[in-house]
Amino acid sequence: MRVFSRWQRALGRRKVLAWQYKPLTCRRWTGSQVAVGSPDVRWLDGPPATNNRKPLPVRLNTLEGPASQFVKLQAALRERQREERASHALEDVHQQLASVGILQADRLQDKIGSYLAGTDIQVIEDLDEHLLAVHGILMEDLPAERLQQFLEDPSIFDKDSETLEEIRKQLYGRGRMPILTAEAQVEACVHHELSWRRREFAIEHLAETAALREFLEEQKVHADAGRGALTGGTKRLWMPWVEAMANVLSDREAVQRTGAGSKTFITLTRLGLEPELLAIITCQNVLNLLMLPCFRNKDEMQENARQNRFGEVPFATAATRVGEAVEDELMWQRIAAHESGHGTKSEGAMKPQLLEMRRLRQAFRDRTKSVPIGAALVDLLIDCSALRVPAMHIDSKVVADGLLPDVAPREELLEKALVYGKRWETRRKVVGYLSLHPLARAKMESEGDMLHFIKPKMQPMVIPPLPWQPCGDSPQGPYILHKSAFVRTTSEQMTQLRSYSASRSAATMDFLGRVPWRINGRILALIREAQQRDLAIAGIPPNADPPVPPVPDQSDPDYQVLRLRRLNAEKRCRELRSERPTFELKLRSAEDFVNAEKLYFPHNVDFRGRCYPLPPHLNHMGDDVSRALLMFSDSKPLGSEGLFWSKVGIANLHGKNKISLEDRVRWVDNRKDIIMQVAENPLSPESIEHWADADDGPWQVLARYLELAEVYRRPGSEEEFRSHLPVHVDGSCNGLQHYAALGRDLAGGEAVNLTPNDKPQDVYTVVLKIVIDKVNADAALPVHVQTEAEEGRPLSHDKGRLARRLLELGILQRKVVKQTIMTICYGVTAVGARKQVQGQIEDMVGEKVDPDEILALAKYLSRLVLASIDDVFAQAMKIQEWLNQITRIFSKVQAPNAWISPVGLNCVQPYRDAQKTVVRSKRQTVTLKTGDAPTINKMRQRMGYPPNFIHSLDASHMMMVAESCQREGITFAAVHDSFWTHACDTAKLNALTRDAFVELHRKPILAELYEDMKVHLGGQVPPPLPEQGQLDLDRVRDSLYFFA
Repeated sequence: MRVFSRWQRALGRRKVLAWQYKPLTCRRWTGSQVAVGSPDVRWLDGPPATNNRKPLPVRLNTLEGPASQFVKLQAALRERQREERASHALEDVHQQLASVGILQADRLQDKIGSYLAGTDIQVIEDLDEHLLAVHGILMEDLPAERLQQFLEDPSIFDKDSETLEEIRKQLYGRGRMPILTAEAQVEACVHHELSWRRREFAIEHLAETAALREFLEEQKVHADAGRGALTGGTKRLWMPWVEAMANVLSDREAVQRTGAGSKTFITLTRLGLEPELLAIITCQNVLNLLMLPCFRNKDEMQENARQNRFGEVPFATAATRVGEAVEDELMWQRIAAHESGHGTKSEGAMKPQLLEMRRLRQAFRDRTKSVPIGAALVDLLIDCSALRVPAMHIDSKVVADGLLPDVAPREELLEKALVYGKRWETRRKVVGYLSLHPLARAKMESEGDMLHFIKPKMQPMVIPPLPWQPCGDSPQGPYILHKSAFVRTTSEQMTQLRSYSASRSAATMDFLGRVPWRINGRILALIREAQQRDLAIAGIPPNADPPVPPVPDQSDPDYQVLRLRRLNAEKRCRELRSERPTFELKLRSAEDFVNAEKLYFPHNVDFRGRCYPLPPHLNHMGDDVSRALLMFSDSKPLGSEGLFWSKVGIANLHGKNKISLEDRVRWVDNRKDIIMQVAENPLSPESIEHWADADDGPWQVLARYLELAEVYRRPGSEEEFRSHLPVHVDGSCNGLQHYAALGRDLAGGEAVNLTPNDKPQDVYTVVLKIVIDKVNADAALPVHVQTEAEEGRPLSHDKGRLARRLLELGILQRKVVKQTIMTICYGVTAVGARKQVQGQIEDMVGEKVDPDEILALAKYLSRLVLASIDDVFAQAMKIQEWLNQITRIFSKVQAPNAWISPVGLNCVQPYRDAQKTVVRSKRQTVTLKTGDAPTINKMRQRMGYPPNFIHSLDASHMMMVAESCQREGITFAAVHDSFWTHACDTAKLNALTRDAFVELHRKPILAELYEDMKVHLGGQVPPPLPEQGQLDLDRVRDSLYFFA
C-alpha cells in the first residue's frame, strides 16, 4: 500500500504537467491559492465567470488561421484537458445556460447550430471546448435526449460518470475516434458542413492525448477501489514500474549519487518535468520499441527470426527515442507556457517565439544533449522493471549456477522484466540490447497492454488532405495539426526543393491523397471472428505459441529430425512475437474508422519519388489483411467490361496469371458454385479450403467472392451492379521492363511483355528453364569422392552433389527464383540473393533438411540464378554496369549521386558517412550518429545508384499515369508498380498505362543524364552510353499483358 499511496499523493497534491500523448491533472488548490498554469488567475472556492476565460488561439467553429496558431491551439487544449477543475468548469457552463433561459434541448440545439454557422456565443464555445478537450466528443454529435439530460444534470459528463462511457458508445460504437455510427448520425442534434473538418481536427488532437487519459482513468478506478499498487488481477503490468521510477526521481537524496551517469541524473531532476511524466514517457517508448519491431519486408522478419532478434532493441536506440520524446515534451510545455504567459500578439510580433519553437522542435538533432537523458531514464527503467515469476520459470542457467533460492516451484520470485545484455555484432563492435522477459510479453499480450503503448501515429483522414506546399522554409500539408515532410529524406534534399520545383509531384500526391476509401465492414467482422475462434488461417497469427519439443538426446537415432523440429518451433514462436501486435494494430485501426463514410490516405514521397501513405498501420500498401479491409468509398456500375476484369482480378489473386485473360475468366466461371457456397458461410471448414490458400491474397479473394456472389444473386442486369472493390493491374517485373526499355533490349523486352503475345510471358519461368538446364548439366558430373580431410565438412564446392540434391528435393520451382529476379534490377547482391533463395528453401524443406545443408544449397542455386538472369537480359545489364561506372566517378569527386527525374523531382542519394560521438551512461557507453559528415559513404552510393535510378523511373511512370487518370476522371491508387481502379475502368487504365510508358521512354533519359553528369562531375568525362538494341517502343501500346 505504501507505493500506491505515494502515487495517490502525486496525483492529488502535486501539479503534473501535460505531455504529448496523454493528459495529466493539476493539483487541487483551495482557499486563496490559484491554479498554476491556467491562462487567468482563478479562485477555486467559487465559480469564475465563464466569459473571463482567455479565448482559444483558433475558434473551434471556424478552424481557420495560420499553421502556428493551430500549434498553440493544440497546446491550449492540452492545458484545458489537464485542469483539475474540468468538471467544475462544466457546472459553470450549465449555470450560464440556465441564466440565459436555455433549459430545453431544442433551444440549446438552435444555439449550437448558430454557433457552428459562425455566430460568437461564448457559453456554447465553452461547452464545445470542454467536451472536445476533456472527453473527445463533438457537441453537435449529441442527440437531443442527451442535451436535455445534460441540462437537467451536468454531472453526466464528469470523468467518473458511468453515463459518460454510455454516451461514447452510443455515439461512436467501439471506435476510439469521434466518428458517428450510422444510427448516431440520424440522431445527431446538428448537421453542419463544418462538422467533418472539426471531426478531423478532433481525431488529430485525440491521437496525441487519448492514451494517457485511459491510463489515468484506470489508475483512478484502482484508487477508488482501494487496491494496492501491486495487487489485483487487472492491474497493468507496467504501472508499478512507473510508480517505482517516480519514487526514485522524486528522491532528492538521489541527486547526490555518484557513478557513471550521475551528472545526467542531476540534470534529469532539474528539467522541470514531473517524475510520473518522465516515467510514463520512458515506459511507453521503450515498450513500443520492444512490442512492435519494424521490418521492411518479410525477408528481414525471417532473418531476424533465424538470428533470434525478435523482441529486442539496441540500448542506444531506446535511449535516443526516449531522449527525443522528453525534448518534444519540453517543447510542448514551452508553447503552453508562452500561450498562458503572454497576451494576444500579432503574427509578426510572435516571430521570435515561433522561431524558438522551431528550434526546440529540432533540438533532438543535438543528440549529445538528449541521449544522455534518455540513457539515464532507460537505465532507471531497467532497474525498476520488476516482474513476479514462478520459480518453475526461472532461467535454467540460474538454476544450474545454484542461484535459485530454496522455494516451491509455484512460489513467485521477483525478476527484471527488462533484460540487458551484450553481443558481438561484428568483430570490432559490441552492442548492448534490451529484451522483454517472455512472461512479461505474454502477460502484456493477454491483457491487451500493448495497445496502450502504441505511440500515436498519423491516422487516416476523414476530410480530403490539405494541398501540399513542399517548397520554402516551412513546407505544409496535409494534416491540420501534424507536420509532415514532403520528401522522406535529409535536409540536403529539402534544401534542393527551394531550387527545383516539386509542384508536379506535389499535385500528384494531392490527387492520390484525395481518393476516398472506406472500411469493408463484412471482411473486418470475418477477420475478427476468425481471430477469436483461433482459426489461424490466411495470415492470422494463432493466439498461442506452438508447443516447443524438448531438447532431444544426442544418442537418439532421430536426433537430427527432432533437433530441426525444435529449432523450427522456436523460430515460429519468435515470428509470432512480431506478427500478433502488428496484426492487432491493423484491426484496431479498422475498427476505429469503420463508421467513416470516406477515408483518405495522404501521401508523401521518398528521395526517388516513390510515394507512400503517411498513416502507417492500415493502408492499401500493406499486406493482404490491410488491403482486404479497404475498398473504394465511391461505387461504380460494372458495365460491359467491369465483370470481365473483376473475374480476371480474382484469378490473378489465385495465381492464375500465366494464362490468357479469357482462360482466367473461364476458370472463375467454373467456380460459381464454390463462390456461392463460400459466400453463404465463409468460415466453415468446407469454404475455407477454397479461398484461404490463394497465392496472392486470400482475404482479398474472399472479399471478391462475397461481392461476386451479390452480382450472381442480383435480379436484372449484372452490368448495373455497383462495385466498390478495386482491380489491380501489375507490371511484369517492372524494374526489368524499365531496363529493357532504356537499352531497347528486344530479348529482354519480350520476356517482360513489352511486345504483344497471345499469352503472357513469364520471365520467372524463362529464367527457371535456364537454371534447370545448368543444374542438370552439373548433376551429370562424376560423383565427388570425399577425402579424409573433407570428412565432416559441408561439400559446398561439390556442384554435382548439390545439383543432384536439388533435383531430389524438388526445389527447382518458380517461387524459388522469383524474388531474386524481381530484385536484380534493384541492386540485389550475391549475399542478398543467397538469403532470398535460402528463405524459400527453408519454407519448402526446412523441417527435414539441416540448416547447414540448406545454406550450401542456397549458395549454389543463387549463383546459378544470377548467371541465368545475365543470359536473358544481356543488353539491360549493360545499362546497369554503365550506371555503376557513373557512380564510381561520383565517388572520386566526393559528390553524392544526384539526378533529375523525368517528372522534375531532384533526386539526391542521402548516403554519407556518419559523424559520431560517445555518450556514457551507467550501463554502457553509447556511440551515436550526431549527423552527416561532409564525406559520402562510397559503398552505399555505389550500391544504391542503379536501383534508385530505376525506382525514380517507375515512380515517374506512376505519376504520369495518375495525371492521365485525373484528366479522365478515373479513380486511381498505386502500390508502386501495381495500379488500382474500379473494374469498369480497368481497360482504360491499361491503355493509359501503356501510353505513359511509351511517352516516358521516348524521352532521351540516358542522353540527358549523360549531359547532366558532365556538369555535375566537375570536368570528369562520363563513360560513353552503351549501344541500344532493336526493341520498338511503339509495340508496347499493343501489348495486352504489359500490365495485367
